[in-house]
Amino acid sequence: MDAPAGLIETLFARRLVHMGPSRHDPSRQVATFDPDAVARLAADRAAGMERFRWLTGDWTFENPVPATRLNPAYCDVGSATFAPSADSLSMCMVGRDGRQTPFLTFDPWSRRWIYMLTIGSYGILRSPGWDGNRIVFTGAMTMIGIDCEWRMTWTRDGENAFGFVNDERLADGSWAYIDEWRYQRKV
Repeated sequence: MDAPAGLIETLFARRLVHMGPSRHDPSRQVATFDPDAVARLAADRAAGMERFRWLTGDWTFENPVPATRLNPAYCDVGSATFAPSADSLSMCMVGRDGRQTPFLTFDPWSRRWIYMLTIGSYGILRSPGWDGNRIVFTGAMTMIGIDCEWRMTWTRDGENAFGFVNDERLADGSWAYIDEWRYQRKV
């Protein structure tokens, strides 16, 4: 029986890499990307990123949170700006100081969307893609020191409105509602 293929063996088996000269020391033979695969990568990523281009711009939001045993229900409000990164490889949240923080990209190798949490909450959520006007991301995250399995369901409502619902997986495997974010484009 063959042993399960690891990452490197899988890359060679899929012909994504082959042996070639190292870019650091051409006298060494190392795994190098197949040029045809890399050429397809850029076109596939650009096409994928177009699916979220509508997000570009300034938005207002409301974030209703339900009551629990320890807190009353409340609703936060604010504004957000989203923009593609300079290289168009990701969508970014734009801070008040103009600094861009990437949070969403398309991985053309796996054909999956990747949602990245890198400030305050940390994790990588993945999605197989859009189903009509919905896309669902799931994955492990850490929020303010608390680990959980998280599901984020985005729904797009035309060019000027979208929202997402956050759920967490409970110990029994069921999903429990956390909160919701509703966005309207500023006009």
